[in-house]
Amino acid sequence: MDTGLKDKVAIVTGAALGLGRAIALSLAAEGVKIVVADINEEQARQVVNQVKKNGGGAKAIKVDVSQSNQAQTMIDETLKNFGRIDILVNNAGIVGPQGPWHNLTEENFDFVNGINFKGMFLCAKAAIPYMIAQKSGKIINISSCAAKTGEENNGMYSATKAAVLNMTQSMSSELGRYNINVNAVCPAAMDTDLMEKVYSERSKYFGMKPDELRKKIKSGFKLPRELTVEDAANVVVFLASKKADMMTGQGVNITGGIEVH
Repeated sequence: MDTGLKDKVAIVTGAALGLGRAIALSLAAEGVKIVVADINEEQARQVVNQVKKNGGGAKAIKVDVSQSNQAQTMIDETLKNFGRIDILVNNAGIVGPQGPWHNLTEENFDFVNGINFKGMFLCAKAAIPYMIAQKSGKIINISSCAAKTGEENNGMYSATKAAVLNMTQSMSSELGRYNINVNAVCPAAMDTDLMEKVYSERSKYFGMKPDELRKKIKSGFKLPRELTVEDAANVVVFLASKKADMMTGQGVNITGGIEVH
């Protein structure tokens, strides 16, 4: 299948590990030049090395997405090295503290919101003027199935991911006239470092052991296997490709049937 992605330039935030790494490698396999953007520069370089080993082009850029100056520097460095920005995958995110809302603090809120929502806003804000100027672009925001049905004892994460979904819809309306597509993907639980934190911290609020919560969450899959980061990355590749040129404003479930709306 010709995806039309060869020689495009993509920024993937939070690309050093987990889903972000899978997205970066999957896009690179389609011939996309990748900016591996992450606060962990050493692990970002490891992803770059893997891309180059496979014959692709990539560059690591250290960035804290919650800082506007660093988000802008990320964009400037991408343009300096590759000359354009075709795809922005806003993936960087954290789970944050688990537990009931009344136990959470203002500092908790500022920290989680700063990365999960504000960070995506800042990266998009920095990239959009260049996409408008070239009259094309794909922005893909990583939301969550928790954005559609808020999860008990995971409210702060759920709320920030819901904000991401709403931002996606609003941006898509504003940017369509410039031939810029804005979509979100909404995965269910995958085996990542983020989910290990969820199982470890959230389980106690249900009176369970981490492994028991893991089994309970994954028992919701309606298909006969568990969700992988590669499953989610494949959908991101599709949304970035010319095959999805008439999709915008969507929050695409990747949940094995756990979430169906």
